[in-house]
Amino acid sequence: MTEQGKFARSVVGLSAVVIAVCAVVVTVNVVNAQPPRLLDQEAVERQVAATVRGGSDMSRDGVFCPTAMEAKKGNVFECSVAVGGGGTDFAKVEVVDDQGKLSMDKY
Repeated sequence: MTEQGKFARSVVGLSAVVIAVCAVVVTVNVVNAQPPRLLDQEAVERQVAATVRGGSDMSRDGVFCPTAMEAKKGNVFECSVAVGGGGTDFAKVEVVDDQGKLSMDKY
């Protein structure tokens, strides 16, 4: 029984070390995680308004874009814009680079 007791203590000790190492690895990964860079909501809505309304009205009134859009190349989303006469136009917006440069098309 003495041999079994030594073995059990060794397994418990080794398990504690493995758990401690895993906890350190998880902690380091969480601390080093960077939050995503988000687009400036106001600036995006003003650009969409200018694109859809022909540059004459950059007011954000009536412009609806998704919130918290990540400034990640290839990210695509749609915005709606209220236009005169009660109508609604739309713009497809694509993030062109990781710096937040946008390309948009009215449809």
